[in-house]
Formats: sequence, C-alpha cells, structure tokens
Amino acid sequence: MLSTLKTAIQDYCQNSEATFVSHLDDFIISVEDKVFAAVQMPAFWKSDVSLVTAGDDADYGVAAGSLDILSVRLNETEASVPGEVSKGPVRYLLRKDYDFLLEAYPGTTDDPSTGIPKYYAISTAGIRSAANPGVTIRLGPIPDAVYALTVDYYGKTTDDSLVTVGEGYTWLSATFPQVLLNGCLAEAYSFMKGEPDLIQNYQAQFQEGVGMVKAFGEGRQSADSYTDGAKSVPVQ
Repeated sequence: MLSTLKTAIQDYCQNSEATFVSHLDDFIISVEDKVFAAVQMPAFWKSDVSLVTAGDDADYGVAAGSLDILSVRLNETEASVPGEVSKGPVRYLLRKDYDFLLEAYPGTTDDPSTGIPKYYAISTAGIRSAANPGVTIRLGPIPDAVYALTVDYYGKTTDDSLVTVGEGYTWLSATFPQVLLNGCLAEAYSFMKGEPDLIQNYQAQFQEGVGMVKAFGEGRQSADSYTDGAKSVPVQ
C-alpha cells in the first residue's frame, strides 16, 4: 500500500524529483497525525494489561503510544498474573485531579497511603520509547498488594503509520484511502509551492473526508442499532 500511495502522489503531482520523493514519508505522516488529532477513532483504542506491585511508586507508566486515558480498572483480589481483571470483582477507578491525589494520598515514607486504589490522575506526559509518546498515571491509594490492572487508552505509535507498516495496511489506508491521498496531495502541492487554487481544492477535499471519518468513527462505530436505533438519512 505504501508504494502505491507514493506512486499516486508522484503521478498526480507529475513530480519524481529526488528531493520531492525524499519527503513523501513526511507528507504521509503529517496527514495521519492530522486525522488522528481531529477524529477519535476506535481503531486507536488500545489496552495496557499489567500488574501493580506492592511497594511501587504511586505512579504507573502506561504503554508507549498512550496519549489519553479512557478507563482504568483492576481486580480487587490479589493477582499473580496480568489479565486476571476479566474475572472480577472489577473496580473502575475514578479520574481525579492530580493535586487531589497528592493531598489525599501523599505516600510518604513514614506513613504511606496504601490500599486498594480507588482513583487515578494523569501525572505526566512525555516520550516513552524512541519517538513514541506516553503518559504516567498516579494511583490513590498506593497499591498495597499485587493487583491486575487494565488501562484502556487512546494512543498511536510509529507502528500505526503506513510508513512503518510498508506494504501492509493501516485502518485509515484500508478504510478511507482517498482521504489519505487528498491530504498527501495538499501537503505535496504546498511543498512544491503550487497553484493556490489547486492546494485549496485538495485541502477542501481532505477536510470533507475528515468530516466523513469523524462521522463514522465517533458516530456509527460508537453506537449500535439496538440501543440507538438504525441510522437514517433525512430526505432532501
């Protein structure tokens, strides 16, 4: 798929100059990032299943690629292996302000605030590994035993890019390839300092496509016909 997209960009732009070709990956990544930032797609909902151990910090580093937390849950009984959260009893942690947890569960050396965690807060955001971002959450109280913990998060790593996937597919390239192409053409013509009307045309087509992706990802994929009824289009 990557080679097909690169060929299409060069064909549309009628440009195979070496410098232009060397930036094709940059065009693709830029468009992917724009769609990712504009649309909350279920394709980027991910889970980090791990263990929280007694005596650890109150902070827990979520997997590389994590940008925002959807939910945090744990098994209230001590666990020896990750993944046991599915067996229950399950406790969903409530999201709180970071300063609230610092005050309520300070976790000092003399008097650690330990117990079964009830709350979480995003404490820091940074680079987890290579070029992948990641967030750290603070738990309160600090875990007093080994618990199975599952963090559902919204995230994207370099492995989610078509540039890394190569001749495979990403969700965007397989589901809305024209949106990806139009976005890349807008980037390419801007790089070439092409005609403003042509750039605006591709940007408009890209934005229209992003709207369709948003309607699909945040509307259709987040509902079901039993709960919300069948989707209908008003008659014009």
